[in-house]
Amino acid sequence: MAQRAETFFPCDGLSGQLDQIAATELREEDKLRDQSLAAMREWIRQNGRLHRCRTDDRFLLRFLRVKKFSVPMACEMLERYLTMRQTYPRWFARLDPEDADLGAVLDACCLVPIGRDPASGRIVIFGVVRNFDAQRYNSDTMIRLNMLVAEALLDEEANQIAGFTHIFDNGGMTMAHVTCWTLDNLAGYLRSVINCVPVRLKENHFVSVPTFAAQISKYCLSFASEKLRARIHCHSTVEELRAQVSPELLPLEYGGNGATLKVLNERFREFLRSKRTTLLELDEMEIDLKDPREAAVHEDVGEVVADGAVGSFRKLSID
Repeated sequence: MAQRAETFFPCDGLSGQLDQIAATELREEDKLRDQSLAAMREWIRQNGRLHRCRTDDRFLLRFLRVKKFSVPMACEMLERYLTMRQTYPRWFARLDPEDADLGAVLDACCLVPIGRDPASGRIVIFGVVRNFDAQRYNSDTMIRLNMLVAEALLDEEANQIAGFTHIFDNGGMTMAHVTCWTLDNLAGYLRSVINCVPVRLKENHFVSVPTFAAQISKYCLSFASEKLRARIHCHSTVEELRAQVSPELLPLEYGGNGATLKVLNERFREFLRSKRTTLLELDEMEIDLKDPREAAVHEDVGEVVADGAVGSFRKLSID
């Protein structure tokens, strides 16, 4: 596989591991990847509902990799993603790391990438729920923060291939962190974002979840697939977390050998500044939500058909 570009957290020594994951978990190989990218670009070109859309490799591979190179499924997810961005502009429009509210929650170290797990190749995102000022901000800001972090990291091939691990420290969270979520926002986030954002979310660790949050956790999990539920791990204490997560990854405050959350956040803020133009340019993409033509993808739109070790694809045809 081709040489990969530098990432926020280096992939030194992980190239072979990432190639193995791409081949075995995602069915990725050079010819199939090239054919799938060409098929997706042709679908975008012929789709009258899509007025503007990124067509660079890195963007399209987000969807192809998460859908294991099924072109129809990747196209369908891309269309859902664009629809979601326009349906919920309060969550997706102007994801500017220099925005005052986003800057404040970033500086509070509410959600910080802390490293890359050498065992899995995954990037690890650490959230500290109590650091989110739920008296000042509502769940819209919380969702925007999650989307900013995801969008900033999703162009990196290592993150597309190996996926993400999320760790949330829920110690010290209050009822305000629950009540800042409206039912409309909670349902919209769970139904739309989880199904439309092309993230390979491989592990979720929740630490010190208070008993009053148990009911809302059950409600959230009712929207999750069996596969996603199997990837959720709850820990009563930080000590239990340390038994499952490498100390080389954990921040200094959590008994790990990593840097402090403040230092890690300063590095991430610098990275976000370098990504600011790309993040803002996402707003230029457009789908016509009023177009009467049927949305999503038909079976005859195009698919990659397995033919031995090499994929081939049928000619695209849009009604």
